[in-house]
Amino acid sequence: MLVIGICTLLFFSVLSFGAVEEWSISTLEFGLGLLFLAWAVRQTIAGRLKVESNPLYPPVVFFGIVVGLQLGFGFTAYHYATWISAMEYLGYAILLFLTVESLSYQSSAKILVWALTLFGFVLALFGIIQDLTFNGKIYWLRTLHDSGAPFGPYVNHDHYAGLMEMLAPIVIVFSLSSLVSGGKRAVVALAGVIMAGSIVLSQSRAGTAAFLGEMILLLALLLGRQRNGRVAATLGGVCLMVLAFVAWVGTPALWHHFSELQDWMRLAIIKDGLQMFRQKPMLGWGLGTFTTVYPKFRSFYTDLFVNAAHNDYLQVLVETGLIGFGAVVWFILAIYRAGLRNVDGWSHNWSRALGLSALVGCTGLLIHSAFDFNLQIPANACIFYFLCAVTTCTGSNPEVMSGKSLGREPFRATILQADFCQKRFKGEQPRSYAELPKKPRFRDWRR
Repeated sequence: MLVIGICTLLFFSVLSFGAVEEWSISTLEFGLGLLFLAWAVRQTIAGRLKVESNPLYPPVVFFGIVVGLQLGFGFTAYHYATWISAMEYLGYAILLFLTVESLSYQSSAKILVWALTLFGFVLALFGIIQDLTFNGKIYWLRTLHDSGAPFGPYVNHDHYAGLMEMLAPIVIVFSLSSLVSGGKRAVVALAGVIMAGSIVLSQSRAGTAAFLGEMILLLALLLGRQRNGRVAATLGGVCLMVLAFVAWVGTPALWHHFSELQDWMRLAIIKDGLQMFRQKPMLGWGLGTFTTVYPKFRSFYTDLFVNAAHNDYLQVLVETGLIGFGAVVWFILAIYRAGLRNVDGWSHNWSRALGLSALVGCTGLLIHSAFDFNLQIPANACIFYFLCAVTTCTGSNPEVMSGKSLGREPFRATILQADFCQKRFKGEQPRSYAELPKKPRFRDWRR
């Protein structure tokens, strides 16, 4: 039920225009609070409080302390904006925590893979159809009050690309694994092609570059551990199919947009942001205060409202200083340190396959964040932190899904399964194979 609740909130945040309006972000935060309360009540009824450890918790807590110092000692240019952003940050922390707790069960990974595959495919299909039949309204019903370049449920096409960068690798890795075969593999691969193709069709240059970076990373990870020509050929075939799909559906306006690479305003904002950082280098101007402080540092004239730094790294540096930025770097390093453990055994293990694809998806958004502000969009931020939790907690799960995933220890799988059943017979109800003794009980096996 915890997994279903998390998926429901994530899908709601995406479909409600990215949860950028007051009603949607309030609903999202309230839903996360209810899920946390349900988890706490369940732990209380069970009579035990067991919290899974995770390497992301220390940098998350450290960043929270930085924000607490800004609020408590007045190190913020706008106290209310920092308070609102702190509430959003608390919601993301709760989501990360609940995801870690829900993935302690092996069956959760399989549910998540299928749920994200189906959701991503339907969303990509909707986005492409809406783009081809666009009448100036999102869902063909919601009129845009401000100018924008919408795609799917998002007002900004770059933010749609950021979302699909995180979801498409899940489907692509799934199609490359041994978890599906035959007709299912073909259907899953087709879904991955359509999802990846929608990134290019959204006309997001940064999104397209991020997706290419994801595929390069995935190929390097898979070939770096094991020289598998089949996987490399399949991945290359998927990329060619994406290119063919885009060439078939794409329009001349699409290719013309990719040829326009001049964007002086983003460069000017970066230059101004560095000026802001120099004035308050340690704790910054306050979380969520960039739009408040930026006008007096702006070096160019425009009638547009600059709502973000268009670079998530620069924005966190300006708002939280070197101390907060250090927590972000710590967070990213923890993701890769734990996530690289998923590479071994990914093809036969649901948890490892989900963790590997989540690592690739996080990489795509981290690349895109250097050119845009996806992490300022609550829906994309939720999906990102959700995948970060998936990446770090699946890498430490034991590979118990099949004897094949255990390599040269097939008997160990049988012994662990026997112990698992024996504990259930005695009424001890172990949560997973991970709680069983690490030493095989050969006497019981012989019996």
